[in-house]
Amino acid sequence: MKKTAYIISHSHWDREWFLPLESLRYRLVTLVDEVADLLENKDGFEYFHMDGQTVMLDDYLLVKPDERARMEQLVRDGKLRVGPWYMLQDAFLTSSEANVRNLIYGNQDALKFGAVEKIGYFPDTFGIYGQAPQLVKQAGMDAVIFGRGVKPTGFNNQVFESDYTSPFSEMYWQAPDGTRVLGVLLANWYSNGNEIPVDAESAKAFWDKKLGDAESYASTGALLFMNGCDHQPVQVDLPEALDVARELYPDVEFKHSHFAEYVTALQELVPSDDLQVIEGELTNQRTDGWSTLVNTASSRMYLKQANQRVQQLLEKQVEPIAVMASRVGTAYPEEYLKFTWKMLMENQIHDSITGCSLDAVHREMETRFMRAEQAARAMLADSVTWIVRQVDTTTAKLDGEAVPIVVFHTSGYEASRVVTVDVELDRTYFAEMPFEEIPAYLDGLPRVTLEVRDADGHLVDASVTELGMQFDYELPDRAFRKPYFARRYRVTFVAERLPKMGFATYFATPVAGKELVSLESDAKHLENQFLKVDIAENGSYAVTCKETGRTFAGLGGYADQGDIGNEYMFKETGDGLRVTTENLTASCVVTEDSAVRKTVEITHVMMLPESADKASFADEKARVVWHPGRVSPRSEKLREFVIRTSLTLEKTGRALKVDVRMENQIEDHRLRAIFLTGTKRETHFADSVFEIVERPNQVSEEWQNPSNDQRQQAFVALGGLMVVNHGLPEYEVNADGSEIRLTLLRANSEIGDWGNFPAPEAQSLGEQVAQFYVMPYKEEELRTEAAKWAYEYQMEPFAVQADSQHDGRLSNREEFAMWQDAPGLIFSSWKRATSQDAEVLRFYNVAKSVQELELLQNMCKTTILEEKVETESAKRWNVAPSEIITWRKEDEK
Repeated sequence: MKKTAYIISHSHWDREWFLPLESLRYRLVTLVDEVADLLENKDGFEYFHMDGQTVMLDDYLLVKPDERARMEQLVRDGKLRVGPWYMLQDAFLTSSEANVRNLIYGNQDALKFGAVEKIGYFPDTFGIYGQAPQLVKQAGMDAVIFGRGVKPTGFNNQVFESDYTSPFSEMYWQAPDGTRVLGVLLANWYSNGNEIPVDAESAKAFWDKKLGDAESYASTGALLFMNGCDHQPVQVDLPEALDVARELYPDVEFKHSHFAEYVTALQELVPSDDLQVIEGELTNQRTDGWSTLVNTASSRMYLKQANQRVQQLLEKQVEPIAVMASRVGTAYPEEYLKFTWKMLMENQIHDSITGCSLDAVHREMETRFMRAEQAARAMLADSVTWIVRQVDTTTAKLDGEAVPIVVFHTSGYEASRVVTVDVELDRTYFAEMPFEEIPAYLDGLPRVTLEVRDADGHLVDASVTELGMQFDYELPDRAFRKPYFARRYRVTFVAERLPKMGFATYFATPVAGKELVSLESDAKHLENQFLKVDIAENGSYAVTCKETGRTFAGLGGYADQGDIGNEYMFKETGDGLRVTTENLTASCVVTEDSAVRKTVEITHVMMLPESADKASFADEKARVVWHPGRVSPRSEKLREFVIRTSLTLEKTGRALKVDVRMENQIEDHRLRAIFLTGTKRETHFADSVFEIVERPNQVSEEWQNPSNDQRQQAFVALGGLMVVNHGLPEYEVNADGSEIRLTLLRANSEIGDWGNFPAPEAQSLGEQVAQFYVMPYKEEELRTEAAKWAYEYQMEPFAVQADSQHDGRLSNREEFAMWQDAPGLIFSSWKRATSQDAEVLRFYNVAKSVQELELLQNMCKTTILEEKVETESAKRWNVAPSEIITWRKEDEK
């Protein structure tokens, strides 16, 4: 059989990494200009792969906008191969919906240029979620190309021999729902055809090795050679180099090609009966464990927290509330949503959100997160303002002084939650009197507090804090800004049975002369109708679930280790010195105790080594010792490390809320919260992209790394204990399942990987925070009620004050959800289609059985790209186990 060598020209474009964005953009513009010239003018140079991402063209056209028509022509001609992603994300550190937006906007933008390269491309993703085959298949792709997850790699991405998983570079990859695609491992990396020599002697040596390497893995005579590498300049003499190769190897056909051509040929040739089927996640679990890159999940944790905050804001508040607003007469902000999502996705690239780049890169990310959140909150405020104007906030049950408060709740599940809102009374505009007289006027008014009632006039539990007189301003739709002073109160109250997708109205009434009654306080005990919490002398706590009667003791202690790894991988110091809070005495004080919630602050003072041994560690870094071989100890000099932990139990809370504040002046260490499960198990469960995945606690026989850290989205659970996190994606479960270890902070000092690249700001000095929930659950309800509460706790409901009581076409309580609850179905997204001609609704099934969902309106099924699969619409749908399902509701004509 004659062999065919498919040579694909590309440059793997890390948008920012060991150089900041603008330094690399300058190189990108040069690259694209040279590529375009070659494609137009050089015989034999036919194609260039744009690394599977359209952001490269966005970045290029920001500098050279007049070149758009030229780029479009090259894409239409099939020469410039673009898409299917907007950017090459980190798969595990971005949410399910962020992965979908990446596909949607990448496909959408590529089509605007002229065509989409329909190949699931994951060249350098640091592990890939198990649902990727279903996702790409729904997007019209039958094959994926990937570089990591099933084969050991080492320093500078050196590929090692391994018996793991597949004897071939080709395999089938199957998602949990059974969806199967052809998978191609870049077994010799995405640079195995880089810098092909032109002179015959060098070319002979080059091709003898490269052809042999490729053939050692290939199951067919179709051999893939990637002509490029990270930020690689295009090889301008490639046609000449291939002519030399043809002369040297007449029995091999050398083709300058593209992935679509290569995959088509491969699909015709692969010996399907001989290929192995790989199932689920690709996370290098059958390797030595030293190059999984898993600890990018804890590098610069502040980035992960910002990412979780903004993507949840977009997915679970901005988009659904914008749909509500569009139903009552205002435009859906699709263009601005796309702009904001793209800004966020610039931070979700695999060398960005992972926190494994230069300090300058991550400083710029912080600004992007801030801008994306500003944009998201501007859209949200606009939608909310429009909706509140349509709400009938009048009530016959209360007097006219009652201030309407509209509470929005959009988790997808009905819940009772505690809500906090600032309420203003006695607003006095500068136009009403000289502004310098307003403070005295407001100060002279009778002092009041507030009580809160629902729309039926029933008093609800509330806590009120007077904030005093404050300045603010209005921005009217058709007038100049209006400054004012007002008396402001922070009101926290219990909102019962909030709609799963909608709002409910409450009323705050001024009550003259009423004083708040303090409740009796106990600094070692918290309790509500669901949970009882007891705090031990060392600051750990026990949580008792009243429903099951089970008590989980020894929760929330802290353990600190030295870290001489890098931004990619954790490596404990050679001395193995660990410091815990087990034998400390912690102080406890009640900071809030009201009818709404109780909070106890626990203070630990740990004495930690100030860093790794400076001389020894500096020497190892200077000599570029790869992290598994480092042995530096921790410093003998100790410094105080104070941890302040606030435990909050709300009246309606099914979970204990934990807020942690640390003033970090310690370098080269990792801090984790420890949770004793009170049981021993072989597996545990974690929330991942569109699935709840069951993972083994034991490592494989090949594993050598003492750590077995994993990544999560919303939670990790084992034996009836669930830890729900907010932007804390790294955890570890020990081998027998008796401990869950949640990483709160990891401080390190260099990029690592292929040289000595200092990154001192990765030490994360200064105040660091962390937030998570501890929740007992019935084990049989993990995939139903427990999971839904975990997702509920990802986003707080919020409330706004209406200007006054007024009539409106919306009632004081509205449920916009278009579905009935189904036990194992998880709500994922409710938005308008990017085409803006329909509403889109998405769920996925985490149960082990078929689930039936009843919609309240007829809807038709679509792909993940919002394209119709079936024209027939219906209200009742059966959803298969692990299926991701999306529906459209067409606008009425």
